[in-house]
Amino acid sequence: PCMMQNTHHIVVSVRVRPLRRATAHACVDVSERGITVTSDREKTFPVANVVTGSDQAVAYDAIAQPLMAQLRAGYSCTLLAYGQTGSGKTHTVFGPAGCLTETSIQQAAGKVPPAWGLLPRIAIEVLGADMGTLHASAVEVYQDKAFDLLADRAPLTVGSKSAGLNVGGGGVLIIGDKSAQSHAGAHPPGCRCGKCWKVRNEAQAARMAKRDEIQAARGRGVASSARPSLAQSVPSHDQFATVGETLQLLQTPADVARLALMVEGTRTAVGHALNERSSRSHCLVHLHITQSGDGKLTKRQLLFVDLAGSERILKTGVEGAARAQATAINGSLTALGKVIRALGAACSHVPYRDSTLTMLLRASLGGKASTSVVINIAPDEEHAEETTCSLEFGQRMAAVRNTATVVAGEDASREMEAVRAQLVNARATLAKMELDGMGESFGQGSAPNEVRSFQENVQRFSTEEARARIAKAELAELKASGNASPEALAAVSARVQNAISEAENYKMIILRQKSIKGFYIPPKPGYLAKSAEVRELESKLAQLEVSTTRLTDGY
Repeated sequence: PCMMQNTHHIVVSVRVRPLRRATAHACVDVSERGITVTSDREKTFPVANVVTGSDQAVAYDAIAQPLMAQLRAGYSCTLLAYGQTGSGKTHTVFGPAGCLTETSIQQAAGKVPPAWGLLPRIAIEVLGADMGTLHASAVEVYQDKAFDLLADRAPLTVGSKSAGLNVGGGGVLIIGDKSAQSHAGAHPPGCRCGKCWKVRNEAQAARMAKRDEIQAARGRGVASSARPSLAQSVPSHDQFATVGETLQLLQTPADVARLALMVEGTRTAVGHALNERSSRSHCLVHLHITQSGDGKLTKRQLLFVDLAGSERILKTGVEGAARAQATAINGSLTALGKVIRALGAACSHVPYRDSTLTMLLRASLGGKASTSVVINIAPDEEHAEETTCSLEFGQRMAAVRNTATVVAGEDASREMEAVRAQLVNARATLAKMELDGMGESFGQGSAPNEVRSFQENVQRFSTEEARARIAKAELAELKASGNASPEALAAVSARVQNAISEAENYKMIILRQKSIKGFYIPPKPGYLAKSAEVRELESKLAQLEVSTTRLTDGY
C-alpha cells in the first residue's frame, strides 16, 4: 500500500537558560534576526524558534506541540536535547530535581504540574487524547554501553535489526518458519522469496550508482548542497536497537510520575563546578503508542533523548572516575558530530557504528521519524565559547533531511500469532542452551553452601536496591508535600543511605565471590543474547495483549 511521506529538514529550536546570577553579564542577544553571541568573535544564528526563561508550559507549546501534531498525523517522532553541561537539558526534558511526584499531581488539581518538563507533559497529553495504549522504556548509554533504567541498570545488548521489506505482499519464504506471513505488504526480516531478492539487488545497485554519481560530482567540483544525498535517497532496511529492555504500561499521570522519578533516580549523575546534577550518561526514553481499530494495530514511537552535556574538563574540575566519564561523553558526542556532518554533506558512508549512541539514533537521524532538536544554551558571559559551539551544532543538524513516513497498521491477530510462535521457539532454544551448560553455573568443586551463599547474596542485593528505590520515591514525595517535619525527612534520608550502603556492600561481596578461581562460571554470550530475545518477545506479547483487549472491547 502507498504510505504518506514527508521529507523535511530536522527542526531546530533553542532554549536559553536564565542567568545564574542577577549581576552576571549575558553573552546572548535574542532578536528577530535570531540569536547573536557577543564574544571575541560575534556571530548571529538565524533561529526561528527561541524559548527564553524557565516557564515549562511556554517551552511545551513552542517545542513539543508540533511533535504532538506529527504524532497525531501518524508519524513516529524524536526529540533530542543538546547542549553543554548545566545548560538545562534535563530540566527541559524532565523538569527540575524532585518535581516528578504524585504529590505534585494532587497539588496541581487536575492540571499538569507547572514544573514538569516536555516528556511527562506529552505523555499525559497522549493519555488524555486516547491515542491507544501507552508503554515506556528507558535506556541509559553510559561509557558506550547500554543499560535498562527500568530494571536496575541491567546491561543490554545493542545490535542490528532488519525492518523487513515492503514488497506489496505475496508469498513469504523463511527457512525453518512455515507460519511466516507478510504484514501490510511487508515481508519479515530474513525472507528469501524472489520479490525480496529483487528488491535487495535493486537497492544495492542504487547504492553503487549513487556512490559513483557522488564521486563524479566531487570530481567536477559540484557544491556539496547540490550533490545527491545517498543517506536519504537510498533507504536502509537495517536499524539498531537494544534487545530485551523493560516495557512499563502507563495509564495515569501517577504512572508517568513514577516512570520519570525512576529514570531520574537510577540514571548516573554527579556534581561538579558547573552543575550539581550533571548527567554522566545519555538517556533515551521511548514512548510506545499502540493504536487499535478495524482489526489492525498501528505502533508508533516517540523518542526523547536527553544527551549528556559536553564539557571542558578544565572548567568542570572533575578528576578520577568523573574525568573518565567526561572523556566518554565527549567521545560519543564527537561521534554524533561526525554522523551529522556526514549526513549534511551527503557522504556515501555515515559512521553510525562509531558509538552506541549513534547506532541507537540511526532511525531518528537517517530514517523514517520526524525529528526535532532543542539546543539548550547558557547565556552567561563565561560560557560564550560553549554556547557558540552548541549553536553551530544546531546549524549542522538543521541541514539534515529526513523522510518521515506514516506508520502502517498491521493485522492484529496475525501479529499476535507470529510473536507467540517466535516466543515458543526462543524459549525452547533457551531451555536447550541451559541443558547444554551455556547458562550461569558453578565449578564442579564448588561447595553447596558456597553456592547457596552466593545466590542468597544476589537476592539480598536485589532486595536492598528495591528498598533504596522505594525510600528515594518516599523522600521525594515528602519533600514535595512541603509539610514534612525535619525529623521525618531525616528518618527517610537515613533509610535511603542505609539501603544504598547495604546494596553496595552485597555488590562487593558478590564480586569477590565471582573472583574465586573455578567457583563462578558466567553465562555464555549466546545464552545472554537469547535470554534478552525472550524478554523482548515477552514484553512485546504483553504490549499486544493489552492493545488487542482494547480492540475487542471496542475502545
